[in-house]
Amino acid sequence: MANITSTGYVLKTQNDWYAQERQLYLDIDANWNLDASTPDGLKLSSDAEIWANLDEIGQRAYNSKDPNKAKDYDLDVICSLTGTIRSQGTPSNVELTLSGVAGTVIIAGKLIESSVDGSQWATDINATIGVGGTVTVNATCTSNGATQASIGTLTRIVSTVGGWQGVTNATVATPGTNVQNNSSLRLERAKAVARPGSNQVDNMLGEIFAVDGVRRAIVLENDTDVTDANGLPEHSVAPIVDGGTDADVALAIFRKKNPGCKLHAAGTSVTVNGVYDKYITNARDITFSRPVYVDMTINVTIQNDGSLPGNANDLIVAAILNYAAGDLVAAECGFNVLGFDIGEEVPVSRMYTPINQVIGTYGNAYVTNLTVNTLTSGQVAIDFNELSRWTSGNITVVINA
Repeated sequence: MANITSTGYVLKTQNDWYAQERQLYLDIDANWNLDASTPDGLKLSSDAEIWANLDEIGQRAYNSKDPNKAKDYDLDVICSLTGTIRSQGTPSNVELTLSGVAGTVIIAGKLIESSVDGSQWATDINATIGVGGTVTVNATCTSNGATQASIGTLTRIVSTVGGWQGVTNATVATPGTNVQNNSSLRLERAKAVARPGSNQVDNMLGEIFAVDGVRRAIVLENDTDVTDANGLPEHSVAPIVDGGTDADVALAIFRKKNPGCKLHAAGTSVTVNGVYDKYITNARDITFSRPVYVDMTINVTIQNDGSLPGNANDLIVAAILNYAAGDLVAAECGFNVLGFDIGEEVPVSRMYTPINQVIGTYGNAYVTNLTVNTLTSGQVAIDFNELSRWTSGNITVVINA
């Protein structure tokens, strides 16, 4: 059978089992007829398949104890030992402009509906329409996943309030994420191991990643006596967090912030006042930042050889969005499988991967033109505090016959 050695689990293949058992037959009688058409030959093939399958089951059991090899449920069990739970997805977020009679109070949780796909979005906080007749408020999609909302599509008021007359979104929604894949969960587990500690950047990062709805996060640190190249003041940390509510993220930072350490907003500043965990006398104002979003505009032209299906445009758009989110390529394939992180530049050439995965499935269609933010080569510059944002409305696919 398979063996566990100092180098790991050594698997015997079906061919190995077949050759070994065949030799045992021939050791008894060198003239034994083991052709696949004979009963003995059929039994030999059947035995080899059964033993190989048992070895593969043993390998899965062996791998289930290794966080770098375990998958799906087995990986969930390992991660639970460090308190890391697979995310069932995060919702999309958007900034809304509410309009109506000045002084009208719109409490948190009021629903707005998309005029395109019927998705519903709930306001995050209480808002009061100002003297100019409008107020800006953040809203979160009521379902998890990368729900899209192009500019001007969130226009239907579901939860009516006297004096609230209109709503729209002046910017695109920041897409959420789907159920967390194995690669991303392994990375989060590695970060969460440090969560129980203190006095380290990793401790704060682990606490932030434990916040419901957080998609991406980094914690920058300047431990010198002068302002650094990124503008961080001396002896400061700068958490940059994509996703999660302001209050939940601020509480996570409060729990891991070291006394005397400055908090700096390196991106779009957020300050939550009076944050505390157990003792209100220790309440502090917590400052962090959201990444500055850089929208990716992609134009693709495909020469069709006649093999592509009628919905090839939609398939390519979906593949690009999944690739950017880290949901397209399995970890064992060896590609960058986590999508684009905060501060990570976007090489134009990498966009060929999701496109070719689609068109290569059908035949010999090929890309004749590809631009990302008007670039045909090189990479789109993303600063340390920026995050590329990918939306279906900014992806154009033209297929020529």
